[in-house]
Amino acid sequence: MSEKEQKKIIKRKYSDRPNFFYRALAALGRVLMRLIWQPRTVYYAEKFPTEGSVICICNHYSLLDACVIYHKLFKFKGRIVVKAEAMNNRFIGNFLTALCGAISVSRGESDIGALKEMIKELNAGGKILIFPEGKRNKDGAAKELMPFKEGPVSVALKTKTTLVPTLYYKKQIPFGFKRNKLIVGDPIDLSQFYGKPVHEVKDAANELVIEKMNELRAQIDEIVEVYGGSLKKYEQAKKASSASGTAKQ
Repeated sequence: MSEKEQKKIIKRKYSDRPNFFYRALAALGRVLMRLIWQPRTVYYAEKFPTEGSVICICNHYSLLDACVIYHKLFKFKGRIVVKAEAMNNRFIGNFLTALCGAISVSRGESDIGALKEMIKELNAGGKILIFPEGKRNKDGAAKELMPFKEGPVSVALKTKTTLVPTLYYKKQIPFGFKRNKLIVGDPIDLSQFYGKPVHEVKDAANELVIEKMNELRAQIDEIVEVYGGSLKKYEQAKKASSASGTAKQ
């Protein structure tokens, strides 16, 4: 069976407009997200744009990773990119479509249909969550990022969309309360690559994105491991260090 035929089979498993049962189940899912992930610590949530189109990227440890972002940052508005294998299950495919407008994408190949869906959402001013590692890092304490897929950067360059990095300190824990920590970084400026063929600049743009994600990793590690998770202490220390450096000059 060809890959094209396999995609058609997967697509038939779920509907773009799930019925009342799945919509009701999705509504319940949103309520549970509010209850379960309300206490989670999100550093610099105010950096996440409230208006306009956004591509949000994040490291990927578990199936729970999207929940905090979709609730706390997206406010349940936007879409999440999901691997096609997950959508192959009729129940999961319909539930995720009702819950977050899931965009099914086939890994390891150029998925034109998924690309069109993402561009359509972004052109309408929507938000998309993508995990550029492409698969889960099963070592929940691992700090090194796995190789990034080029998809998120390519879409950002094609649409000139704001790319916002987010990063988990470690694997999410159900009902883990404040032990779960997420940090939001400054939007990544890719304007230096605009106006150039995407295939010529996507690698350089991807390297820049990885660099910014690693900087975000260093930042959240310092907040948690040096200052006990206290953003106030971290910022006070940075302010004092800055003042000291200015005084010496």
